[in-house]
Amino acid sequence: MTRKLTWYLTAMIPRHVAVGLTLVTITVFPIAAQAQSLDTVVRWNRVLLDGIIVAGANPSTVFVHRPMAIVSVAVFDTANSFDRMYRPYATRVDPAPGASRDAAVAQAAHDALVALLPSLRGTFDAALAASMTGIAEDAAREGSRVGAAVAKATLERRANDGWNRTPPPLVLPSLPGYWKPTPPANQAATFTHYPGVDGFIVANGRRFLMEGPPPLASARYATDFNETKSVGAVDSTTRTAEQTQMARLWHGVGTTTTSPNLWNIVLADVARARGWSGLDAARGFALLNMTQHDALMTSFTGKFLYGLWRPVTAIREADRDGNPATEADPNWTPLLATPPYPGHPGNRACLSASQARLLDRLFGQDHVPFQVTWVVTNGPSVTRGYNGFRQLADEEARSRIWGGIHFEFESLASMGACTLLADYAIDNTLRRP
Repeated sequence: MTRKLTWYLTAMIPRHVAVGLTLVTITVFPIAAQAQSLDTVVRWNRVLLDGIIVAGANPSTVFVHRPMAIVSVAVFDTANSFDRMYRPYATRVDPAPGASRDAAVAQAAHDALVALLPSLRGTFDAALAASMTGIAEDAAREGSRVGAAVAKATLERRANDGWNRTPPPLVLPSLPGYWKPTPPANQAATFTHYPGVDGFIVANGRRFLMEGPPPLASARYATDFNETKSVGAVDSTTRTAEQTQMARLWHGVGTTTTSPNLWNIVLADVARARGWSGLDAARGFALLNMTQHDALMTSFTGKFLYGLWRPVTAIREADRDGNPATEADPNWTPLLATPPYPGHPGNRACLSASQARLLDRLFGQDHVPFQVTWVVTNGPSVTRGYNGFRQLADEEARSRIWGGIHFEFESLASMGACTLLADYAIDNTLRRP
């Protein structure tokens, strides 16, 4: 029996057929589960995104990309266990006849979420109960068995991936151009262990390592320095109101719509508009979130390798950079709070470039019109339209310059390397056998 047949050995329904003068009873077995539901896959992706927000896992405080990737992979491997169209990430589990695909996906997402965000177990239990409504008891039980087994295998594979290591201190020379803690918090560098964790797609962050920053005395450095100094200052007169708004929103100021969540929502919206199957959506979410994790692994590897100072330090101490085209301003302050780690390359530029390229490859084109909505905490939501994925990525990268926390050369270096990472992900991960 091939997977293309529309009948499986589940509940027997007799059919009577006359053969000659003899009445013969033929047993036909109705299918227990059709194609994987897109609604179920998208719904549990949204449970994941909402859980990240409620748990307080904002990218500025708690790293979210590991749980997002793990849950998405568990959902994909579960959906793929039924159709076996793609190579799995962690495992494939043979479903029993009659097992519910939707129950399996719900159970996999639930179990992975409970393991990773245990404080929200009650929320995830309620979502699981809602997903099981209307599914026959036997089908739900057998589907749950598949999902639970896949979630367990996925969690076990990532159990020793390096995220439980103590971050080592970052020690850099006290010389011009090197990073040091930035005001106002003057916090020591965080995520210093990230270059040593296991990637989901590439082994380490050096696979697509970007080029280093330009010399401090170069014309390129001076050009980008002066742009950020002008447009990124808290009291800038050259930054537009729209640029100020988008710099704040992309940074998570006054909104719960974070960058990693936003790219997932874009994929969900376009997948629904294109009529994707649940399996293809599950694969898309898994690729998207694994690539997010490894894109930031790549950019953090560059940050701690090059150790470049942030604009707030560079501008306040420009009299030490040896460049006659830069001028120090000891009171200069950026629009946004500077993250506590070196500048080059840009994390958001790397992430957004990888996501834009991945969606381009998944949907077969970049020019796909869509809208994005930021939920504003104390005010009306902000909805913007885009003509393609790269346009959204370019805005996210530029928002860091408008916010005064990056230079343009940092964004360009990231976008080149992380576009290659996305191509590698599509060409080598979760592919057809």
